[in-house]
Amino acid sequence: MILGILGSAAKDSVSREILLRAGERLTRGGSRFRLVDLAVEFPEAHCLEEYDEPPPGSQTAQLRALAARCEAAVLATPVYHGSYSALLKNALDHLTGDALTGRPVGLIAAGGGPRGAGTACDQLRTVVRALGGWAAPTHVATTAADLVSGPALDFLDARLDALAAELLSFPARAPDSS
Repeated sequence: MILGILGSAAKDSVSREILLRAGERLTRGGSRFRLVDLAVEFPEAHCLEEYDEPPPGSQTAQLRALAARCEAAVLATPVYHGSYSALLKNALDHLTGDALTGRPVGLIAAGGGPRGAGTACDQLRTVVRALGGWAAPTHVATTAADLVSGPALDFLDARLDALAAELLSFPARAPDSS
């Protein structure tokens, strides 16, 4: 399973749209794609006191279990003040330091301009590395303007195709059984 983690609270966000487009490509490539909408499934701030031993069924325990079972992940975020969302940051902070060990991770950021989105992807590369993952070389930094038919959408589609190909070509790692 490839885990798509959405760090946007907006129902009609660009980051959601791009993540779903990535998911379609991954599914066509033969993988099962599981969208985790943090605003819906994990809306509460995680409890720091439960970090070392999260209670069964807690948001932290559930998110860790999903990460343990995935073969790859895609992180998608809106860009706020040149960085990724607090919703995504909160979720990633509650994964263990080896949560993504040996797994490829795709990065998607949607902002008001491509430079801010690229910066958010660069910041997420560091986080992926800290979690033991391998950030795919191709990231998708986009804006709402890229979703209009024409050269920008064609380029976006080519980036999504490249990202999906990189994730699908990474040597398979058996997910944890937990």
